[in-house]
Amino acid sequence: MRNLTIWIVIAALSLAATLGPGPLALGPAKVAEANPGTQWNAQYFDNVSLSGGPVLTRIDDRIDFNWASGSPDPAVSADNFSARWTKTVNFPTAGKWTFRVGADDGVRLWIDVTPLVNEWHGNPEGYRTYEVSIDQLTAGNHDLKVEYFEATGNAGVKVEWWYSSGGGVPAGGTGTVYGPATWNASYYNNTDLSGAPTLTRVDGDINFNWGTGSPGSGVNADNFSARWTATVNIPASGHWRFQVGADDGVRMWIDVTQILNEWHGNPEGYRTYDADVYALTAGNHDLKVEYYEATGEARILVRWFQVDGTGAGGGGAAAPQVAPPAPAVVYAGVTGNRVNVRTGPGLGYPAIAQVFYPDDYLVLGGVPDLSWLLIDLGDGTEGWVSNDWVYLYSTDDAKNQDTTGGGQPDFVDDIPRITIEVAPPALPPDAPPRRILQGQATDTVRMRDGATLYASKIIASVPQGATFEVEARNRNGAWYLVDYQGIRGWVSAPYVRLLDGTESELVVSAEVVPVPAMGVVFVPGTESGAAVTVRGVATANLIVRNAASTQGAEIGQVAAGTEFVVLGRNTTGAWYLIPFEGGQGWVYSPFVTLIEGRVSDLPIR
Repeated sequence: MRNLTIWIVIAALSLAATLGPGPLALGPAKVAEANPGTQWNAQYFDNVSLSGGPVLTRIDDRIDFNWASGSPDPAVSADNFSARWTKTVNFPTAGKWTFRVGADDGVRLWIDVTPLVNEWHGNPEGYRTYEVSIDQLTAGNHDLKVEYFEATGNAGVKVEWWYSSGGGVPAGGTGTVYGPATWNASYYNNTDLSGAPTLTRVDGDINFNWGTGSPGSGVNADNFSARWTATVNIPASGHWRFQVGADDGVRMWIDVTQILNEWHGNPEGYRTYDADVYALTAGNHDLKVEYYEATGEARILVRWFQVDGTGAGGGGAAAPQVAPPAPAVVYAGVTGNRVNVRTGPGLGYPAIAQVFYPDDYLVLGGVPDLSWLLIDLGDGTEGWVSNDWVYLYSTDDAKNQDTTGGGQPDFVDDIPRITIEVAPPALPPDAPPRRILQGQATDTVRMRDGATLYASKIIASVPQGATFEVEARNRNGAWYLVDYQGIRGWVSAPYVRLLDGTESELVVSAEVVPVPAMGVVFVPGTESGAAVTVRGVATANLIVRNAASTQGAEIGQVAAGTEFVVLGRNTTGAWYLIPFEGGQGWVYSPFVTLIEGRVSDLPIR
């Protein structure tokens, strides 16, 4: 049992429909360790009672899901399912902590062995939120457990918590909440801010609850959008939090930096979002907010406040605040020669420089999936490189470890994500001509449906010595797309010898090939049952054995050029069963060319 001291276990318990009916709650500041990146151990069950074995286990980065009428995963039903999440979380500061749980339908929450929320029931009215506070939670590690069930209709669950000592002012805050400004507003009768605005005016505050009505004269009540811009004075440098609530989509920028992108509908209604800027400088900054309403009710609110420092407004001593750890310094080590650096994240952007192995470059950011990285070239310029041609590391050895169990080094979360809203240019039309090469397997090699080891399916096995056509390579040349006796798939390039060309002659492809049905390719399965005569010819002198293995006893030989009927294959396709001297025997398939029928016509023997 973790060390837990609760003087007043439940200081407040409140219910709110649709994430709160009133104005946006300017609640206490959340601690970075406690919410996104928590890495929950998740189990999903195909029943509402968490009984039996889970149908899905995985790691969830956070508990913040809006599945609507869908499912958490194809393995889980859309209705009548349940889930359990567990995690040990470090609470850096002793004192009052508040936990908020929202769900449609039932939910319950424990800290260590103490139940905090027990709302194990359906919600006919839809999504509901529950809050509970612990006045004296001890600092250190505590075990959290969340259980949830979905009956029918929409499904959603969210869990968050924050340090709330010091009253209603955000922990470490200044006591001053900002929002009113001279906002230049433009309203559009569409959801994508296109064309000329229908209405322009000055709004003194972005704090609107239009319900099912219209923002103003000539503007639709549904399917409209709006843009607000203002120059505001930030009175003190430091950590600032921007809180935005919206129904439906919203995004926000400071100067030219986008800090919030929630451009989507909200079937569950009004939602709130936090965006933290840890080193915002004092002085004037340009703010921009964009919003759209689809159907139903329309509402938006924008506020900001300082999380640390004294700032303007005073208000007494700030509550204890643990500063977020400094982001890691990340470098990209080049793994190839003459790697192109481009003006944007994509092959369609022009190259502006080239970098070489083994040079290192400071990483400034990356696209959300980090497939492209923005690097500092060290001469006052910057550019984009493909992640296929670099490896990433941090100068902080601790950040090179995976302490959260997420399967990637901790520094990955510290790389700023850059969203490019303009589609990348098309690839140049003068691509190199496609050339098909001949290759040979230097070992028994697995064939996959995609050019990756961890996110692909094994669809076949190619025997050692087998020859095949090589159609393409992936971007970094680690995988080849091959065609072996009518079966197409990706194989690892180090196990292929090119017989009549070089890798540079192959076109680059990212194709994911269709996965054949079980039994059609060289994997264990039932016999195909196809009534097709398959014939082959020996391309070399063949040893005939009494088993599909080199350990099988030799029972005879077949001369090169001999034609014969092929009766079947073993599970890997490395051996063929043929008639031999009134009986049957096995021969090595790489030295047999089929002249009638296909491999897929052969039953597995």
